[in-house]
Order: sequence, then structure tokens, then C-alpha cells
Amino acid sequence: MSDTIADPLAKQTKKARQLLVASSRHSYDPRLDIDWDAPLEEGKWFLPEKRCTLYGTRTWDKLTTEQKIILSREEMASSIGLGVWTEYMLLHMVSRYVYDKSVASAQVQFALVEIADEVRHMIMFANVVERIGSEVYKTPWKIRESGRLLKATVPVAGLWALLLLTEEIFDHVQREVAGDETVQPLVRTMSRIHVVEEARHISFARSELERFVPTLNKVQLSSLRMMLALSIQTFATEFFNPMMYKRAGLPDSVRKEAMANPHVRETFSWAAKRITGYYKSIGVIGGASEKIWAKAGFLGS
Repeated sequence: MSDTIADPLAKQTKKARQLLVASSRHSYDPRLDIDWDAPLEEGKWFLPEKRCTLYGTRTWDKLTTEQKIILSREEMASSIGLGVWTEYMLLHMVSRYVYDKSVASAQVQFALVEIADEVRHMIMFANVVERIGSEVYKTPWKIRESGRLLKATVPVAGLWALLLLTEEIFDHVQREVAGDETVQPLVRTMSRIHVVEEARHISFARSELERFVPTLNKVQLSSLRMMLALSIQTFATEFFNPMMYKRAGLPDSVRKEAMANPHVRETFSWAAKRITGYYKSIGVIGGASEKIWAKAGFLGS
């Protein structure tokens, strides 16, 4: 094995061992670490007010505070639905990643710990949605169907790039939620648990990408760029689940108003700032793909 391959592999092995130690010291069991019997607090949001998709629109100004809070609840529940889909994708993809590798390797062992983390997260998300008085949202059709192909065929570099994309965006939002005292304590605790455990997953995915991306040829790199760009384009549309407005008692027309809301584009750009900067630095945003990212609202001005 050449030094150019051996050194990154050794670095990744060391990283995996460090993350295994961190996992043993800083993991949660949501069944025990969340007070499920605590009542919801009156007047508290389920998302920070400024992150609601109708914030700043004419419709928003006409809503009562109670209606706004209900919409924030449904938007939180809808985003959790996308989060659950992400965890499902990770379970499939990481299982493919470890399938023909030795369980004695540190990388495989951490990947298995990651799978266990995600299973707990999915159950936690479902329980939070039920506790806040909403229902689990089904993943939008386009995302669900594209996922069937991706989870079965995406190459290793694409696996980590796609999952890092979703994890980084959700992580950025949840860090804000966890520290916002206007948000329901239950949602803040959920976010805090997810942030702590996902930080390890993000670190592992980044080191895997840094090992694999330099080995890609021009065609492979171009394909990876386009897959990520088209994924974010689909997310930008399907994020506005019409059911969340319906469950909040609002007319169908508000979805178009939300999609045209400049505050939403600001939120997209803010939430993706860390990951887009990183992707540019390792070369997986560039060329034609960069225009798609910008049009979807994730690169800012």
C-alpha cells in the first residue's frame, strides 16, 4: 500500500478510536434523559420564531400568536420527518459501508456505534412529535423515491457527502434551538442530545471525505458535485411540505408565499454556511453545480 493511501487510512483509524472513546463517555438514552412527563410550557415556540417559513410575510402579520406557535409546531414536526428519513438513509448506507469489512477495525466499530445512535434518534424524534401534539410527517415523495436509488447505489464518497450535507444543516439549526429559551424545553433537550451525538458523526464523515475525495477522477468528482447539487435543489422545494400548513389551519396559498419569502432564503444560506464553505474547500462544490446551489438559496449573496 502506498504512503498516499496508508497515511490517510492511519489517520482515519486514529480518528475512529478517539470517537469510540467519546461515544462511551458522552452518549444519551432519550428514554431516561428526557423528562417525558413534564408539561409543555404555554407560550413557548417549537422553532425560533424567525425560522418559521412565513415569518415576515403579510400572512404572518395577520396570524395570532397562538396560530404562529401552532405553525412552528407543525414545521418542527415536518423537519423531524426529514430527519428520520436521513437516519433511515444512514442505516442503509453505513450498513453497506461495513458489510465486507472486518468488525475488528476501529472504523467499522464506530460505524456500528453510529448506527446505534441513529436508531435511538429516530425513536426519540417520533416520541417528541407525539408529545408535542403533532403527527409524524411522511417524507415527501420525491425525496423518498430518490432515496431508494441513492441508498442502494451511491459510492462511498457520495455516502458521506450526502449524509454530511443533511447532518450539518440540521446541526446548525438545532444548535440555535438548543440555546433559545423561547423554545419548548422538550424540543431544546432533544436538540441538545442530537447535537452532541451528531458532532461525532460529522467529524467521522468529514475525515472519510478527506480520505476519498482526493482519489476521485474528474468524472467521479463531477458526478459527486451534481448529485449533491440536485439533492439540495430537491430539498429546497420539498422542505415546504403543504401538509404542515394544512395541519396549522392555513390555506394552500400560503405555501407559495413561504417559498418566495426572502427570510427563508436567508435561513437556508445561514444553515448551510458551514457545509458550503467546507464543500468548496475540498472541491465538491464548483462548476455547474455551484449555480444550482446558489439558485436554491444555499450560497447566499
